[in-house]
Amino acid sequence: MPESDGTDGTGAATGGSRTRPKEAVRWVLLTGSRRLLAVLLLVTILLSLVTIGTVWELEMQTLVDETRAVQTLFNTLLGGIILFVSVVLSINTAVISDEFGPLETKQSHVEESIEFQTELEGMGTGISPAGFGDFYLFVLETLDEEADTLRREAKSILDEGDRGDVVAIAEDVQEEVALIEERIQSSDRSLSAVVVAGLDYDYARHINAVRRLRATRGDRFPEPVRQTLDDLISVLTIFASGREYFTTLYYKREVRALSGDLLVLSLPVIVFTSFVLLAIDAGLFPSFTVFDIQRRLLYVSIAFVVALSPYVLLSAYMVRILTVSKHSLDPGGFTAE
Repeated sequence: MPESDGTDGTGAATGGSRTRPKEAVRWVLLTGSRRLLAVLLLVTILLSLVTIGTVWELEMQTLVDETRAVQTLFNTLLGGIILFVSVVLSINTAVISDEFGPLETKQSHVEESIEFQTELEGMGTGISPAGFGDFYLFVLETLDEEADTLRREAKSILDEGDRGDVVAIAEDVQEEVALIEERIQSSDRSLSAVVVAGLDYDYARHINAVRRLRATRGDRFPEPVRQTLDDLISVLTIFASGREYFTTLYYKREVRALSGDLLVLSLPVIVFTSFVLLAIDAGLFPSFTVFDIQRRLLYVSIAFVVALSPYVLLSAYMVRILTVSKHSLDPGGFTAE
């Protein structure tokens, strides 16, 4: 993800100056399964509670038998879970409501999609595929071809400095394209994988760099170079539009996936939390323990983690949604600072 200005003195983008997040951080923020991340977070919380309760010598038996702090905590969590799930499902209903519309609106959307693909096909070869991953790769291949054409035609530029700047932009575009292609091809090519693969590409800098070259030095370039610069801007614009559209679709699917997971998780959690409240009131706890951990500490910690699981699942999804949002705010022709 972009961390520096990423341009040299000519305005050309220099992707090599950007730092890439480590794979572990990228997995947590973007590529990892949200369900698996939630499970790992819950296990971490459980281990932390048991460790703190053991080191701090927290006497859970006294806390349970002589106060109502634990019952109050679980009562609060139970009410919060019901309200929380209701709110999330309401948000999902609002997202779905956007899909409702008259036939003319649906037809207009389809025609715009076909027009978009036709415009791209006019610059590449063949008919663009329908799958998200395959279509994204088709766009990237077209972008790579235009950059390669620009790099080859730059040989006709007489001025060595101008030639070097044009070649630098073309090569930088190709490096970014190669990185995104590698990520897509190593993934399942789902919508989320496609969106995440292209997040690091700050295309607005390349658009600005190419436009700057075209405007300030275009009169010194041969006509084929000027035309290729124009075509490269057009393909970059198509790539930008496609990425932002896919990101919008991603948000909708992510909210639906979150709602589905919460719907499946919430009922067992509500039933379990209700049972825990009854068990605590009756003073009933399992008779066995693990690694000599206080029985009440162990089982209250487990019950707390289970009751907290809907919130942890939401956090796992929101981490990725917010990360995608941070790096895909529609800048148009501007760079996101």
